[in-house]
Amino acid sequence: MEPVEKMLDHYRYGPADEASRKRLRALLLPETDRFAEALFGYMASDPYILSFFPTEEAVRRRKAISRTWFQALLTEPLDEDHLKRLHRAGKTHLDIGLPGHYVSAAMSFVRGYCHERVAALAADPDEARALTATLDKLLDLNLDVMTEAYREEELRRVFLSKRTETALIRWVERLTHGLNLLLVVGLVAMTGAIAALFVSDVIQVPTGRLDVGVVKALGSLLILWMMIELLHAEVRYLRGGRFTLRVFLELALVAFIRKLFVAALEKSDPVDFGLILASLLVLGALFFLMARTDRQEGAD
Repeated sequence: MEPVEKMLDHYRYGPADEASRKRLRALLLPETDRFAEALFGYMASDPYILSFFPTEEAVRRRKAISRTWFQALLTEPLDEDHLKRLHRAGKTHLDIGLPGHYVSAAMSFVRGYCHERVAALAADPDEARALTATLDKLLDLNLDVMTEAYREEELRRVFLSKRTETALIRWVERLTHGLNLLLVVGLVAMTGAIAALFVSDVIQVPTGRLDVGVVKALGSLLILWMMIELLHAEVRYLRGGRFTLRVFLELALVAFIRKLFVAALEKSDPVDFGLILASLLVLGALFFLMARTDRQEGAD
């Protein structure tokens, strides 16, 4: 909160305003009880505000607070203690869950009420204009300090939220990076296993049917090639590149092609063969659509 001298200077509150304040004191202090009743009547017109005063004791306390505030507005020295009391009042509104909008709306009512009373009680229109100018500065100062509690709470919530979100995002990024590294390790292990399978298929070619052995070895070689492509794609992603699902589709295509070759050579059940062929056709169509989309994006 700004020092009181600086705030008064910002509002251009000077000796002439202090003199006008004394005149306002003489005119409006006798209106204190009437003011408290009028302000509560305004608040009670809103069912939401009225719900904060469920008992007669709460109503009496609210009217007493209004009288105390109105008297302080006109009589208390404009010093640091005065600003601290206003800040505590704003904090109280915040603590009970009253939105800041209602504080501003109530101050607007107070302004209109006081303008009306000053216009009725002042000696002439020129005096009324001078008095209401000073009154506006006092009311603006009060509203400024009371809403400061709301601004501080909003900043605190934003700061805590931003700090929490930043920490959470950083943790998730580290976890994701670690899982991607684990995936690379898994891909390396799987690539090694498929390489061993390819070597095993090549070794078994001379010992069995040549056509079946060659097809199995060729299928294992295709899968090994796709695993290498998948490993390259993951490394590119870890280096900041774009990761695409197309490589998984290619891997599935190669796997079904290998299965189709083996099924054809081993004369598998026609239903199974048809299912493999249908799956291969579906994957081929998806691959075609994905490739065309990639080309269109590249052209754009």
